Amino acid sequence: MAQLGRNADGKVLEAGRVPDCYLGLLHPADDGDPTAEVVVVVVAPAALLHPSVSQPDGTLLYELLTGHPHRQPQDLVFLADLTCELSAWPTDTWASLAVNPQAAAAAVLAGWRSGHLKGLRLGGLTAEEALALERPAMTYLREQLRHRLAGQISRTFRRWLHPSSGRRPGDRFL
Repeated sequence: MAQLGRNADGKVLEAGRVPDCYLGLLHPADDGDPTAEVVVVVVAPAALLHPSVSQPDGTLLYELLTGHPHRQPQDLVFLADLTCELSAWPTDTWASLAVNPQAAAAAVLAGWRSGHLKGLRLGGLTAEEALALERPAMTYLREQLRHRLAGQISRTFRRWLHPSSGRRPGDRFL
């Protein structure tokens, strides 16, 4: 990614290196309903490249999500994780890059709600887990949540692979 260059470890992002990871976005609760379930919507990185997502915001998030040197296939990554990873570039922050990750996330969620983007809705988050998705410093709790949600994603993926799922050749999971 030319915009970021080398990080503190001397590594450069390779956008698209891991296209089969996942982005988990906190879905805001319905206004006025304090009992609404807190959920995460999991999407493929390509959702960030959808025309409804403002650019270059979506492209930069996509490159950081899929090109980070430590990213592995099937990793579940949250915006707070990307914020932490961006700190490896000592002079760069979202503001200095003129990138609004929350606006890009909101556009992806709007595309998912309207049916234009595929996504997986995972519920049952506690208020503390939801807070961890918004605060980069809460890494331990976010890691516990990532582990729990990864199991749900894996089970859903296996059901999707089953011949009775109705999927067609060439269909993508997310």
